[in-house]
Formats: sequence, C-alpha cells, structure tokens
Amino acid sequence: DRFRRDFRNVNWVRVPLVYWDYTARNVLTLEYLPGIKINQLDMINTLGYSRSRISSRAIEAYLMQILKNGFYHADPHPGNLAIDVDEALIYYDFGMMGEIKSSTRERLLELFFAIYEKDSKKVTQSLIDLGALQPTRDMLSVRRSVQFFIDNLLSYTPDQQQTLAAIGEDLFTIATDQTFRFPSTVTFVGKAFTTLEGIGYTLDPDFSFVKIAAPYAQELLDIRQKQRSATQLVEEIRKQADDARTHTMSMPYRVQRIQKFVEQLESGDLRLRVRVLESERAARKATTLQMATIYTVLGGTLLNFGVMLSNQASNGIASVSFVGAGVFLTLFIRSMQRVKQFDKFEKMI
Repeated sequence: DRFRRDFRNVNWVRVPLVYWDYTARNVLTLEYLPGIKINQLDMINTLGYSRSRISSRAIEAYLMQILKNGFYHADPHPGNLAIDVDEALIYYDFGMMGEIKSSTRERLLELFFAIYEKDSKKVTQSLIDLGALQPTRDMLSVRRSVQFFIDNLLSYTPDQQQTLAAIGEDLFTIATDQTFRFPSTVTFVGKAFTTLEGIGYTLDPDFSFVKIAAPYAQELLDIRQKQRSATQLVEEIRKQADDARTHTMSMPYRVQRIQKFVEQLESGDLRLRVRVLESERAARKATTLQMATIYTVLGGTLLNFGVMLSNQASNGIASVSFVGAGVFLTLFIRSMQRVKQFDKFEKMI
C-alpha cells in the first residue's frame, strides 16, 4: 500500500490496491491486475507495444524508488513485472522490499549527480561517504579508475578493449588493496539494477542506461538548483570568501613547508616511495614461478625417495613420501594456474 501511494501521481506505474476489509494476518487480498509479463516479447510485438518505452519506464521507475521515494522493490525480475494495455508497468510480489534512510538517499543522490557530471573526485568522496570505499594512501589510482569507468563504461558506445587497456593498471591496484566494501543496501540496489539492465537489453538491443537516466538526472538537478535559496547562495559566497582569506593567510607557511621539503629531498633526508605497478606484477609473477620451481624439486625428490624405498620394501615410509610428492604437485599446479592468470591479465592491459 505504501508502494502504491508512492506512485499515485505516476499514471504509467500500477500497483495492486490492498482491500483492507478482506485482509487479515494470514490473508492478503489485492486488486486483480492482469498483464503481459515484461519478457513475453512475442506478445508485446503482436500488440504493437513500444519495447524501448517499456524498458525506459522500468529504469525510470526504479530511479524514482531509489532517489526520490526511498522505498524500493528489491526483486524486480520478469516474473514480478507486467505490462498493462496502455503500456503501464504493473508490479507484483512485495515480499522483498527495501528502505533507504534519508541520509543514505542524500548520499546516493550526490553519487548520482557526481556520475552525471563525470566528476571522479566527487564520485570517490560519495563512495567514501556511503561506506562503500575505504580511504587508503593511494587514492589517486582509485580516482583514475573511477574516471575511466565514468568516461568509458558509462558512455553510449564504450570501446571495451580500450577501456580494459586503460583501466587495467589501476584495477590491479584496487583488486590487490581491496578498498571497496559495499553495504547491504547498495548491494541490493545493484542487484536490482543488474536485473533491470538485463530486462532492458532483452526488450531493446539499443538499450542505454545513461540515455534513460540523463533526463531524470537533469530533472533532479533542476529541482535541486531551484531549491537553493538566495540565503544559501549568500552563505556559499561567504564561505568561499572565508576559504580564500584562510588560504591567503596560510600561503607563506605553505611556501616555507615546500621549501623545507625540497631541501630535505636534496640533502637525502627524505625519500619518496613510488609504486610501479608493472614491476610489482613482474615481481609477483617471478615469486610464483620461483615457488613453483621449489615445489617441483621437492616433489620430485620425494617421488624418487618413495620409489627407492618401495623397492627396498619400506612401504610405510614410501607411502608418506608419495603423499608428500602429491601435495607438492598440487601446489605446483596451483602456482602455474596463478602464472596463467598473470599472463591473461597482462594480455588484457
């Protein structure tokens, strides 16, 4: 009933009405809303419905749930979505719903605007505010990766090979550091968006999430700008003036610190640590190959030792040697699999 009220002013979204007089603890009585399942393409084509319009509405309705209402359907698979005679969306099965707190919704809005504006710095900060990203000392590679995602993966016609080549180095760093920690809310939303994206591509081969989201983002942006009153504008100007005054007053101290920093570099009192990702990868691969060699030598030695003992009728000790050789053989196979993964990754970048 709450979900239905959220869409009471949207004529292209239908939610069954709850008949409270016939509803009890163990009985839920809903309005009968028949429709065509959203993945029944033959029926949709026969009736002449616009598949692109349907896919756009599915995404826009979900954006409204996440960014505007804060109450969303957490399981929007094709079995729970249908099309009415006027191409309106019909939602079913409200057993899995999610609620987003106002503070989280504000942060999601900031993330949404930052992605729309293609501002990697704001996107990174929004992910940190959401608790989805843990700050590290090497945030530059994270921001660069985010920027590549925005510029390429969210573009209309992304060049996958070019994207992988450009982003590979930084993705390797992020995967190693494991900086991303997505909360459950973000995970459920991401799962739902993935499902809807699959529905969108099924309905429309030219489906583009960015094209659908752009008008909605612009509408939210316009509303946001209108809500900014003259008082807020004055406060912002005052804050900028205070920041400018503070930076001006602290400038001599900063220049002094820079000069001291340069002097320490020249005298050798200060050393810079620079991460070279290519060298790190090569070192990891070399270490893995070295361990594989050691496993081979140890396994071969134990195997020969076991054969020799078995010939001397020392079957007990020989069995232990064979088991040890098998363990080292397993470790060798795993090491070579890791080497293949390194080679595969290097080909990608």
